[in-house]
Amino acid sequence: MTSSDEFKDALRGIFDSQIPNYGDYNLVYASNERSGDNGKESQGGRAPKYYVVGYRWQPAEIVVAPFNGRTLTPGGDPTEINMTNLSHAFELADGDYEVGTSTGKTFRFGVEPYGDIPSSEAEHTVDQREDHEDFVAFMTAFVAMA
Repeated sequence: MTSSDEFKDALRGIFDSQIPNYGDYNLVYASNERSGDNGKESQGGRAPKYYVVGYRWQPAEIVVAPFNGRTLTPGGDPTEINMTNLSHAFELADGDYEVGTSTGKTFRFGVEPYGDIPSSEAEHTVDQREDHEDFVAFMTAFVAMA
């Protein structure tokens, strides 16, 4: 079984391989699915999406990098969201977030203290309790700026 730290390293590798100045960002694992169904279709017939979310306080910015949960490989182009292209940011009633760009890209995701990551082997959990606290504080400020 792979440890939480090994999964954090894998997520860092996914992010770092796609983002210039990657060292400037704190990272959290995010998903648009809270049910823990290990990548099976979710409500409405859609498969869950998984993200490495990079964020930094100065300048306030989020980078959403999709990844393939089964193979822990990049799963699409990352999207940078900052005060120059932010269309909206808010916290949903269930504690998840929605952020969108002025070009029409929208992301809904949740960040949990313990994040379940499906892989080809099994479901694993990333312990991101400390990162979660900082991310919630960041998103509170980011939403207020929006």
